[in-house]
Amino acid sequence: MLCYKLKIHYKTVEEPEIREDDKEKKKESLEDKMVKLNAEIYSHTSKDDFFAFAYKADDENIEFAIGVWPDQISFSKVKKIIVRETKKICRAEAISVSPVTEITTKEYVDMLEDADNRDYVKRSARKSKYDLDFDFYHNSYFKLNEMIVPSEKLRKKGAVIRAREIMADQTLIDELERIYAKENVRKFYGYPVHYCITSGNSESGMEIIKLMVQMLYSQGRILSSRINLISKIKEDCYDDSDLKHICKHADGAAIVIDMRGTEGNHGNYAQSYNKVINYFSELVEGYCSKTLFFFLQECENPGFAKELLIKTEDFIDMIEIHEGTGGREDALEYLEHLAKESAFSEFKDKSIEEYLQSERKLYKSYDVHMAFNKWSREVLRNKAYSSYKECCKGILKSVDKKKKKSAYKELNEMVGLSEVKALADQIIASYKMQSVRDGYGLKDGKISKHMVFTGNPGSAKTTVARLLTDILTEEGVLKSGALVECGRADLVARYVGWTAKAVRDKFKEASGGVLFIDEAYSLVEDRNSFGTEAINTIVQEMENQRDDVIVIFAGYPEKMADFLDQNEGLRSRIAFHLDFPDYNSEELIDILKLMAKNRGLKLDDKTIEKCRGICEKACSEKEFGNGRFVRNLLEQAVLKQSQRLYSTYKDKEIPKESIERLIVSDFEVNLSDACLKKKTHKLGFVL
Repeated sequence: MLCYKLKIHYKTVEEPEIREDDKEKKKESLEDKMVKLNAEIYSHTSKDDFFAFAYKADDENIEFAIGVWPDQISFSKVKKIIVRETKKICRAEAISVSPVTEITTKEYVDMLEDADNRDYVKRSARKSKYDLDFDFYHNSYFKLNEMIVPSEKLRKKGAVIRAREIMADQTLIDELERIYAKENVRKFYGYPVHYCITSGNSESGMEIIKLMVQMLYSQGRILSSRINLISKIKEDCYDDSDLKHICKHADGAAIVIDMRGTEGNHGNYAQSYNKVINYFSELVEGYCSKTLFFFLQECENPGFAKELLIKTEDFIDMIEIHEGTGGREDALEYLEHLAKESAFSEFKDKSIEEYLQSERKLYKSYDVHMAFNKWSREVLRNKAYSSYKECCKGILKSVDKKKKKSAYKELNEMVGLSEVKALADQIIASYKMQSVRDGYGLKDGKISKHMVFTGNPGSAKTTVARLLTDILTEEGVLKSGALVECGRADLVARYVGWTAKAVRDKFKEASGGVLFIDEAYSLVEDRNSFGTEAINTIVQEMENQRDDVIVIFAGYPEKMADFLDQNEGLRSRIAFHLDFPDYNSEELIDILKLMAKNRGLKLDDKTIEKCRGICEKACSEKEFGNGRFVRNLLEQAVLKQSQRLYSTYKDKEIPKESIERLIVSDFEVNLSDACLKKKTHKLGFVL
């Protein structure tokens, strides 16, 4: 159903003077007229091909909401009915009709409620949003956003200019030429193709879609300028009729399916989307002749895109449109356009250019939208509401959120740690199932979620803690995703009564996330009563906030065993124990290769053999540093390479291939220096 609003201005024919005893009746005449008018209009909807009503009126103006099924009745015919009945019921003359405006279904429902609140619709002529199947808002299985693109006719020249503004890819330019091709008929028969939009994020993808809908609407290739965006699709949506109602009411309009799904529903649980894919495939097949479908695919997070596109290729033809790229001038022009069209246009100045990274030669639309989002966020805080300029600094230090959807993959791509990864899968599954059981009201007796990580320095305890935090946040187990790292110095105070407060403050900081306590055994290594107070408070807070905070204790294996033995209440609250073994020489070589690759460095076979010998010798040393050792080894090699290249080329230009290559002599380093026997404050290692 396509929805519109229509405003009629009219003058009434002068009526005979009302007698004194009928004056009270005159006060109700406007409402009575609207009731009669709506009843008369409703009498023409016997075939359910449209539903229209007056929702707002005064003595000179009446505003109508109109819903029509475009394949059953024309809007012009409905308009004639409304004008004719208005003339008759309101004894109107000199009627003028304002330009018709298309509206969203949500606006239509709001107008229906307005009409009900004013008692403009009798029960016999009333249809609620439930009768019209418009009750699909605030659905918990997906999110629906509606938008109306400009309905003004967009000629080809204007479309080309607009495409350049958004740094259009050649795939979009090619489709623009097809849309405006002279050999096409200017009448709507259906949709010869549907579209897959591939972009860096949903914002840049939606910019492409909005332009395409405006072009298609201008050429009569689509009947509506309304876009229905379905996003945050959960794995249980296949059992919900609201999606069918959305497709039904998108007759003549466009539907965008954001195929990312919801946070935490992929990775280890990707198979749970099989029913979702089948359900959406059936919807597309059933409605593709009347509804234009856009499949929105995010590059870094495609979700269930591949499977759904394969499912639909048997019954629809698809054209893939990619987001565009351009130079810095193109990107700045696009950024200026976004700022100009935003609510913050008055705050735009030359400084906006600083938000676009300057060291790059090529920019994607995604990069521009990221810059715009950062600019608009800071404008809102620093200029629009400048009293908040200073208060937000430093908050993100305890919330180390990484790229969405990459945490599980990053964990499994780490070198070694096979047992840790297997147990991590069990932890994820256990927490996920606990959340599912809670959703069904099946309580698990408040199963503990706290953990102990044991391992020598550099064995990736902190890295795994960070990744587990991200994964559990994605899976919906954690609310905030905060990861707060602390040690004895952060928990044990110098004065009586301060320690308990310090511990509670850390739990408060980690609310909805993870509290990571490194070298936890140090809390009880001396006879200081403050350490005991810290332990007792931690145990108490672990129980009080067991649903809000996950505590991870980390440290050397032997010392952590002694630590747990000294407090049975603490041990009983630990659900999982992950032991991080030392890396062997081959694993250290794999870590070295990965670190070198991430820094753009290359190692030939002879150099790798040299490093293998170094790593084998390092593994025979006690507390050699694991991944930390490899990082230091690589850093020392880079320093030696710098010295070698500088002395070789001096003032001459150094070839890029020489800078990228590390050779055997660069690894002639002092093993004792690389083994990190000095005390360090760094935790774990990050590839």
